[in-house]
Amino acid sequence: MLVEQAVQRAEAIFRFTEEVDRRLAEHGIAGVSDLFRTYSQFREAIGRLDARELASAVGEAERLRGLLVQIRDQITHLSALKASFEVRH
Repeated sequence: MLVEQAVQRAEAIFRFTEEVDRRLAEHGIAGVSDLFRTYSQFREAIGRLDARELASAVGEAERLRGLLVQIRDQITHLSALKASFEVRH
């Protein structure tokens, strides 16, 4: 009985592994080993990014965001002015 249970559990694990591989393949990843290889490459690439450069890029994006908000506000104000000068017939 124990051997049969062990076989059933092993088969369940095998089926699960096949299902994981199938799902990974749907996204262009050739199995778990390819996933680990890709993960390792990703970690290496991320490790090469300088934290100061990332922080600087975030700061630049925030400054750009602020500028775009100012431009939006100016356009909104201009639109309101235009509407106030329009004569309705």
